[in-house]
Amino acid sequence: MSQMPPPPSQPAPMGGSAPASGVGSNKKTYTILAYLFWWVTGLIFLFVGKDDPDVKNNAAQAFVIHGASLIVYLIVWVLAAVTAGILFFLPLLWWLVWFVIWVVGLILALQAGGRRVNFPVLGPMVASYVPAVEGWAK
Repeated sequence: MSQMPPPPSQPAPMGGSAPASGVGSNKKTYTILAYLFWWVTGLIFLFVGKDDPDVKNNAAQAFVIHGASLIVYLIVWVLAAVTAGILFFLPLLWWLVWFVIWVVGLILALQAGGRRVNFPVLGPMVASYVPAVEGWAK
């Protein structure tokens, strides 16, 4: 009776031993992209990542935070226009604040690694709106 040789060994996959799945392998990427282009990508990834609660929560939070920032920017811009330019510095100042919010969101998304992002000051303020926005993507 002849012995069968063992099958050739398969090389281990690079990047870890967990198998890649649809949303699971892209959680970190989806989280970063949700904060990348303000409310637009937040809205997009709200629907793209609807099967993963962490991605959906991060996208909803990004949409609410950046959407509210856009509304405040528009209000400040109108206020500057109504005062005939006396408050001309307010839109620029708010844009600077919005830029800092955006950078903080990107840094937190990078550090979160696909988990839920805990925004320092704005997170608790928008926490009541995030579940309502998450409900849009059912």
